[in-house]
Parts: sequence; C-alpha cells; structure tokens
Amino acid sequence: MKATIAMLAVLALTISCSKVQKAEKNMDDMNSSTKALGGNMDEMKSTTTTMYQQIRSKESEDTRNKKFEILNSKEDRIGAKLAAAAVYFKSFEFQLWAGTDIDSNHLREILFLDAANEFTRKISDIYSEIKLKKMSPTNSGTKHSSEESFYALAATMHSIHHYQDELVSENSKIEEKSFYNIVKRALKKDSEGENLTEYETILVNGINREIMIELIKARVDFLAALGLKNLTDKRNMTFGQKLKAGLFKLTEGKLGSIELPETFSSSNEATKDQTIKYLESALKAKSFLVEIGIDKQLEKTLKSAFSKIKLATDDGDTESDSQDQEESESSQDSDNKRVKIQNLINEILI
Repeated sequence: MKATIAMLAVLALTISCSKVQKAEKNMDDMNSSTKALGGNMDEMKSTTTTMYQQIRSKESEDTRNKKFEILNSKEDRIGAKLAAAAVYFKSFEFQLWAGTDIDSNHLREILFLDAANEFTRKISDIYSEIKLKKMSPTNSGTKHSSEESFYALAATMHSIHHYQDELVSENSKIEEKSFYNIVKRALKKDSEGENLTEYETILVNGINREIMIELIKARVDFLAALGLKNLTDKRNMTFGQKLKAGLFKLTEGKLGSIELPETFSSSNEATKDQTIKYLESALKAKSFLVEIGIDKQLEKTLKSAFSKIKLATDDGDTESDSQDQEESESSQDSDNKRVKIQNLINEILI
C-alpha cells in the first residue's frame, strides 16, 4: 500500500514538472513571438512612413505639373492661370509638412530647397519670353500669354494650403510659410548681407534674384489693376475718353491719358472692402521693395488711370461739399472707405 502511494506521488510530481516545463517553454515562445511582433511593428511603422512620404511627394508633384501646364498654355486666359497658380503654390510639399517625428525641421528645410529649385527652373522659361518694358496688366490675348502667367504667379505667391493653416493654428511654435514669405526673406537677408540658407541662396543666385524682384514688381501692378477694375468700368467710357486712351497707347504714354468712369458710388460694400484689400496688398509689396532698395513706379497705364481718380461720395458730391450733410451710419462707413481707398491710391502713386 505504501509502495503504491509512493509511486503515485512520484508520478504526480513527474506530471507536475512536465507541466511546469511546458509552461516555461510556452512563456519563452510567447516572449520570442512578442519580440518578433515588436520588430515587425517597427518595420511596419518604418515602411508606412516611407510610403506616406513617397505618396505625398508624388501626389503634390503631379498636381503642380498639371497646374503648370495651364500656366504654359497659350490658350488659357488670366482667370484660369490665376486659379492654377494658386493651387500650384499650395501644392508644394512644404505646405503639407506635418511637424511630427517623421516630419522634422530638417526635412522642412529640405522641402524648402526642393521648392526653390523647382520654381526657379520653371519660372525661367516664362521669364525668357516676356518683355519687361512693355508688360502691363491691361494687356491680354495669346500674344501676352507669358505675361499673364507671370502676373498670375506674382499675384498668388502668398497662397497657403489650408492644412498648414490648421497646423499653425494648433501649434503657435510653428511659423507659417508661403513661397512669398520665403522669397521676401531671402531678398531681405541678401540686401543686408546676412548669411543665407541653401534654399535662400538658390532664390537670389544670379538671374534668379532679378526674377524674384520682377515678380514682386508685377505683384504691385497686378493687385493695383484688380483694385482699379473694382473702381471703374471701361464699358462706360465716352468717345472723348476712348480717343485719349487710344492716343496714350499709340504714343506709349507720351500723349493722351487713361480716364475711366468711376463706379465707387454704385458699388456694394463687399466690392469696396475687396478693393481696399487689393490696394493694401499692392502697397505692402511696393513698401517691401523700398526696404531692399528697389524703386517701383506703377506701370504707366495704371498710373495714368489712378491719377485721374477723384472718388465721389454716394450722392456725387465731393468730400468738402458733403461735410455739412447729415449722414447715416452706413453712408459714413462708405465715406470712410472712400477716403481710405483714395489715400491708398495716393500712396501707390508716389
């Protein structure tokens, strides 16, 4: 009996040891599997990161190429080119930079460099086809296709992708960057003799510096032209005004003048507000050029047209004639905008 009990005890101990060994083996296998899974997860994360950056680069590049086809087109007009240029600048990969571990500050600098290299190469072809001395925002048609493309790019350089807008709003430590910001900073540092980054050097190297400056000059003229368009209507020109305008163009500004019928008094508030934005943006661009030692006179057609503008109040009287009249809050606001617009015009004409 005792022998039987002893045998059962030995058997139970043997089975127990076997289970422990099996459990230990299972634990070792689980540890190995966990380590392998961890390695696989790291590999998956690395692969996903690489794929994300490759897809982002490809998609943004494809978009830019498609939009630049419109800018190179002889058939598309200024409206289509403005829309294409805005999307082109928003599609630079630095606009989609996320500011995460995979998108380091160093990578952002590389993306700035990529943008500078691409833009300077593409804009040079357009620049070689334009005649600066004869350029005017008032010109249109196939003959002036390259000029229209240049103006479109100049007017939309400030464009920011909404993704970057949201990123900056969520993180105040991140500085918002448009291509226009980058160009201005490069020109400012160059004019002051400061050390330049690699991408800034590209933008002010050789003829590139000239192109960047001419783009900002074109920005002044084009934005001012948009403001002028909101303030006047050439469809209502008298025969005498048309005659003067024809003489002005025929003699390249030596004789005649550009006098356009004003529409301020019949414009709605949205038009007046947008006009102020156009003229303020044009003046800011002009002021920046002054900062870096560049004189910018308004294009002669625009200068002639703006010099003839003397904005009337809503009832057609001049400011001095209307001072004694009782005005409503809305008419007072309109009058304030009139004064502001006239002041902006005067500053742009200097």
